[in-house]
Amino acid sequence: MTTLKHVQANNAEIGYRDDGEGPPLVLIHGTGGDGEANWGAVAAQLPGRRIIRPDYAGSGLTTDPARHLTLDHVADQVVAAIDHAGVRTFDLAGFSLGAAVAVRIAARHPERVKSLVALGGFASGNDPRSLMMFDHWIDLAHRDPHALARLMLLTGFSPDFVAGMGNLDDVVSTMVETMNWPGVALQSELDKAVDITCDLKSVRARTLVLGNRRDQMVAPSASLTLAEGIAGARLDWIDGPHLSPMEMPETVAARLAAFLAEIP
Repeated sequence: MTTLKHVQANNAEIGYRDDGEGPPLVLIHGTGGDGEANWGAVAAQLPGRRIIRPDYAGSGLTTDPARHLTLDHVADQVVAAIDHAGVRTFDLAGFSLGAAVAVRIAARHPERVKSLVALGGFASGNDPRSLMMFDHWIDLAHRDPHALARLMLLTGFSPDFVAGMGNLDDVVSTMVETMNWPGVALQSELDKAVDITCDLKSVRARTLVLGNRRDQMVAPSASLTLAEGIAGARLDWIDGPHLSPMEMPETVAARLAAFLAEIP
């Protein structure tokens, strides 16, 4: 059973999900998601693990009055949740923006992170295409959440998956009603500022970089950059879209489980 927990830190109330028993695994969500939306279906496929899923500023269970986010601010919130859970060493996986957060944590706390997985991640968000996309997200999050919800569906998932969702007007309406759109804008501003190129060389954990071959949000080449920058990192691919942990949770969970089960 999943337990919802909260910890006060740095003028914010940080919420996280804590479930299961076994070696701890921390899962970090991406922009516009939270620990349940991005990782819930994957976590259900990982028995024998204690799984901690923090929500950072702008998402889910966390309340933070900050009007500007930095990667360190978000990383500190994740670490505060881990500390509150009483966990010292752990395996760590991050998705999209969460992959950058995970790399920052692994670089700053090498003695605590045993294994690292970066899924659909990127080292920098300031290339021209990424800046255009994030600026578009920020504009629509403030001005037209319905349009942004439709865009996220069309670019985040595969065409066949979206076609099978049923009444898409209902899907969009649910997204508009349930997502934290000011939080999406805040996190998208952070996406633009991400630059972990200097962190990569400081990562000591055994690392798996998982790229999404059919990604329309983050260029697959970004996974090559991550893998090339982290000493000894392994690069593997999921034949799916950016939102692979939501569309293909069994595949993502199997890759995670296989890597984490290996004896270093």
